[in-house]
Amino acid sequence: MSICETAIFIFMGAFLGMVGQLIRVIIGLKKLKEKTPSGKFGEGVDGKQLVISILIGVAAGTIAAITMLGQTMEKQTLFTLVAVGYAGADFIEGFIKKNSPQL
Repeated sequence: MSICETAIFIFMGAFLGMVGQLIRVIIGLKKLKEKTPSGKFGEGVDGKQLVISILIGVAAGTIAAITMLGQTMEKQTLFTLVAVGYAGADFIEGFIKKNSPQL
């Protein structure tokens, strides 16, 4: 695998991790809208938390891509990276909340 192919694979992992996290965000926003009495979209959304969450998805996808280096870019690999962005971000956020001091 050349340096360019390696970089593309890692950037693809970061992008697909972000896509997986965005899917999770969309589902969360839909649930939030259903719970909001006024029904206004975006009410109660923390923008900083949203950005941090997406960046965690990018980090999860990047880490997964690095561990998967050498594999070919097939559908299964791409879906795996999206799934890692979805589930990996949840794992990382839970780990951070559990191990960080309460503010």
